[in-house]
Amino acid sequence: MHRHFLSARDPKIQLEKYRPQYLLDFIDLYKKVDHCQRKADAFVTLCIKPAVEEYISRHLGTNIVDKVLSGRHSAEYSSRNFFQYNIQKELLQKEDFQSFVKFICKYEICVKDLIFQHILEEMSEDNTLGKLKSQNLKVIVNKIKDATERASKGEDGVLLPDNKESITELIKNMHRHLTKDISLSEEAEKTALFQIQSTCHPFKESLIRSLSEMNEQLEEEFSKSENITETVNKLPTKPQDELFSQVCGCGQQCPFCEVPCEAGGKEHEKHHAAVHRPKGLGGYRKVDSKKLSETLCTTDVNSERKFRCAATNGEWQPYKEFAKIYPDWLIPPDYTREASDYWKYVLVKYNDGFAQEYNAKPADVPEAWKSITREQALNGLKEAFNIKD
Repeated sequence: MHRHFLSARDPKIQLEKYRPQYLLDFIDLYKKVDHCQRKADAFVTLCIKPAVEEYISRHLGTNIVDKVLSGRHSAEYSSRNFFQYNIQKELLQKEDFQSFVKFICKYEICVKDLIFQHILEEMSEDNTLGKLKSQNLKVIVNKIKDATERASKGEDGVLLPDNKESITELIKNMHRHLTKDISLSEEAEKTALFQIQSTCHPFKESLIRSLSEMNEQLEEEFSKSENITETVNKLPTKPQDELFSQVCGCGQQCPFCEVPCEAGGKEHEKHHAAVHRPKGLGGYRKVDSKKLSETLCTTDVNSERKFRCAATNGEWQPYKEFAKIYPDWLIPPDYTREASDYWKYVLVKYNDGFAQEYNAKPADVPEAWKSITREQALNGLKEAFNIKD
């Protein structure tokens, strides 16, 4: 960043950057050539086009979010519960242990990867990404043309005088009319208009023509296929982050069982979840036996049990006083609550796998859990997220 700051202000580097432009200016000046159109082209290329591209990039992330929310996956994004239900249903059907591990241990990464796949599917169909760019291009080009027409007149509504000095006033007015939409580089502007010999009226007409040519050029560029992943990852507003925030909230996970917080958005005092999971799924084990824990956080905070971890510096801490260590989490003490059949089924099915993953011994799961079928697990999932058939 520091190097970029110095480079942008190094006279030698800047002169070298714009040397071709200055050379053409001096040639025109020497030959006494009318360079009105070339100056307008330079102004559009150096000042307006970068600002237009920045405008498109700035709005594209939000456009993609809207497209996903109204596209083929719209039902999945209709509510937080339905989104979570679909992810976990897919995990159940996929029957891949490592996918469960990723979902539990790297929840945000896992979900954003899935969201990104939805984005790729939506954007790759019928060049949707290019069409979104074109829509933004149309909006901003129309605004620039309108601003140019308005800028060519004074406050009294009368056209600016047709002299060289009025070009400065024209550009100044354009800045004012476009300030809410784009920012034009003053440094590039000085370079583009250096030694301009034209007068205001023909320059304005040349500028309108150059804008139309730029529009056609970008339209052609947007009509071609591109690397969607690269484009999306360069956007200032990451659509996968925005969608994650909408359907997954803050993304924080329970420090014991790794269940994600269910509070909407990022502005809430306490993280909370309606139903917690067996803690062994998050790697918690019993100290004496090294077996994964099958109990729930809500049960443990209502007991005399203790825990220790990196957050307690290895010191034992009563579960009842967990808030001293994790003040941002609300885990209500309730020994009557049970895990959903879904997570009971998952722990039973992959008990050995989780034990190996966490370098522990398999959990002592209740016998009743072992009789839960996949269909019952799915029904438990529906019940947990209040999904009606």
